[in-house]
Amino acid sequence: MLFKKIIDFYIDSSIHVALAAYAFIRITILLLNISYEESVAYFGFYGTITAYNCIKYFRFFIQNETQKTIKMKLIFVVSLISFFASIFYFLQLEISSKLLSFLAFGVVLVYGFSFFGKLKSARNWIGFKVFLVVLSWTIITFLLPIVNAKLEFTQELFLYGLQRFVLIYAIMCVFEIVDLQFDAISLQTIPQRIGVKKTKLVGFAFLIVFLILEFFVTNQFTRIDVFFVGLIAVFIYFSNRNRSKYYSNFWVESIPIFWWIALLLFVSNLIFPFPSGS
Repeated sequence: MLFKKIIDFYIDSSIHVALAAYAFIRITILLLNISYEESVAYFGFYGTITAYNCIKYFRFFIQNETQKTIKMKLIFVVSLISFFASIFYFLQLEISSKLLSFLAFGVVLVYGFSFFGKLKSARNWIGFKVFLVVLSWTIITFLLPIVNAKLEFTQELFLYGLQRFVLIYAIMCVFEIVDLQFDAISLQTIPQRIGVKKTKLVGFAFLIVFLILEFFVTNQFTRIDVFFVGLIAVFIYFSNRNRSKYYSNFWVESIPIFWWIALLLFVSNLIFPFPSGS
């Protein structure tokens, strides 16, 4: 029981999803051979906790203290620490990266909050919810590291960025299906509009596009990428509206973390093989 409470807090406080974002940033750094910048990686990590918790719990945060549970108070503490940490690392970013971060922040505001009491948050706009999530993740986990490193934006980088976009979109198909049990019909999410079966086909199609782009960029299919694309396909195939939160919020969100670890262990042999000596 105690272990379950710890895992639930770990998930509900958005630490796990933040680790997934951090892992995607580190994957970008590895694949593009970018020098590691602590400010980028930790801004992504702490900023993700802050953004997710504000969207999920803002109305609870502003409640009277006597109405808050101990768990909610702890999540508030984690969020507050993450907010100040994200500010600290934000100030260390390059000017261009700061501007890009403001763009991502704008996407989060539009996604999570209503304005003037009339304009609903964008996650309530028909068919727009997934696109904004995928866009914000692509900005933070792919564009931010390359902009901060001042890389020239080439066709190859564009293809890598498109690859990240379709990969995250495929992963989001799992969340869309599992969230059918929670989402209002008015949201008109992908599975609500086209059904679960066709949503899975959309996810599979995005994974195929990912592999095609991989071949265009590298002229090969790396074993690590094929394995994790296959793993995502398995999760898409077995997803349904009756799955528990652990299916998507723990196991699926763990995929980037294990992907990053796999790259750390095997990148020298599978992605950037060293030339043999003469």
